[in-house]
Amino acid sequence: RLLTGVTVTGPVTSPTGRVTGVEARPTSRVAYPGIEGPTTFTAPLVVDAGGVSARLATAVGRTKNERRPMGVAVRAYFRSPRAKDAWMESRLELWDGKPGKSDLLPGYGWIWSVGEGLVNVGLGSVSSRASATAIDYRAVFNRWMDNVPASWGFTKENQVGGLVSAALPMAFNRKPHYADGLMLLGDAGGMVSPFNGEGIAQALLSGRLAAQAAAQAAARSTTSGREQVLAQYPKALRAEMGGYYTLGRVFVALIEHPEVMRLCTRYGLPRKRLMKLVTKLLSDGWERRGGDGIDHFIQLLTRMVPEA
Repeated sequence: RLLTGVTVTGPVTSPTGRVTGVEARPTSRVAYPGIEGPTTFTAPLVVDAGGVSARLATAVGRTKNERRPMGVAVRAYFRSPRAKDAWMESRLELWDGKPGKSDLLPGYGWIWSVGEGLVNVGLGSVSSRASATAIDYRAVFNRWMDNVPASWGFTKENQVGGLVSAALPMAFNRKPHYADGLMLLGDAGGMVSPFNGEGIAQALLSGRLAAQAAAQAAARSTTSGREQVLAQYPKALRAEMGGYYTLGRVFVALIEHPEVMRLCTRYGLPRKRLMKLVTKLLSDGWERRGGDGIDHFIQLLTRMVPEA
């Protein structure tokens, strides 16, 4: 049963600490919410898919790991002639100030058409630790806009809506992904890729793996049998993304040094074969099984490192 217009306010736990349900209330801004007043729901399995805030997870003590990477993204929409572009554009050289005379940020910018004359323009950066950085990303975005060609139309007059920012929890920075009746999906489990800031595909994958585990658990007749099946969910996540995310943590630790970024862009960008490897690695576009020589090389790397 799907209930809309409902806000979950907290978990319901048993005396042993197991999550057995949630407390909820009607959402005031919805005309016809799915419940009439505050109520309690119980369930054999509770899923936190509530995004970066992970309110259920934090309420039961699953805090984020401060030693895992944390990204920040800012974006705005503009009316622009570039809305006719057929391809997304990535800007790997993201300067913290005047181009060529300031430090390169550990991140990238993007420009892509969303239709109806609009483009999504944004930048993302990352730190190897979850602690806040001193970088003013909104100011960096505005400096970037000041230095793009005027013909692109990225001006305040052409901007549609405000400049929006968001935190990107990376590399499994909140665990365990299942314990005591509570399962974490997507951003709630810190599943954003440290290589590129992508989290949608990872959230969808976690949803598929979670659904498989939940369906198999429902078919078991004993509590211990259900728990054994549900415990396979975090193992499946580690098998799919664990080694890859460990590589990503090493990658982030390197690129947050401006001198490393400078060397990478100066000597790496002109080398096509190297960039093919980098593109597959950073985009998560490599084959987990089979594939070409580059795919096999990345497969080997992910098996050589501990799972995240």
